[in-house]
Amino acid sequence: MTPGGHVGASIVATYVITNYVFKTEVTPVVLGLAALVGLLPDVDGIVTMIAKRERPMQQKVQHHRYVPHSPLFYLALTLLLTLVVPPQTAVLFGALTFVHLLLDSWATDDGIMWLWPLSRRQFGLFPRNLHAGGVFGLDFYLRVLRCAPVIVPEILLVLTGLTLTFRAVSFAQLG
Repeated sequence: MTPGGHVGASIVATYVITNYVFKTEVTPVVLGLAALVGLLPDVDGIVTMIAKRERPMQQKVQHHRYVPHSPLFYLALTLLLTLVVPPQTAVLFGALTFVHLLLDSWATDDGIMWLWPLSRRQFGLFPRNLHAGGVFGLDFYLRVLRCAPVIVPEILLVLTGLTLTFRAVSFAQLG
């Protein structure tokens, strides 16, 4: 999933959880923070690129094989957060990071380490080798655009996220 899909999914998940589980109104600030939290697991990709001098336009960034792309890591982090933030905030954090990990397993060539620390094996749902033949950078994203099982959910998440953000901003201006 691309960053746009992660942000869209985070906004949709935040909207649903905040409105229907916590029964509170979604604010633009909450959606903005949700978008950032939804991208948080990919910080390991930036660290990996810097530390290993990987170039995403020339090779695949192997960040899904590190601990910050495992559910147990975020479960522990969510439990620690309950000590310093309201429970609703911690639950939302845990849900958003789980959504990110689920999307990183969707139609990818590597998936994530769902069973870490018991196993470092990566699992993906409906695996697709989008990097086959050494395709990276812009060519990789062009291949993603031609892969319906990947691009259709991506577009739906982005458009739904934009719609819900527009709705939250509109209601905030009215209120």
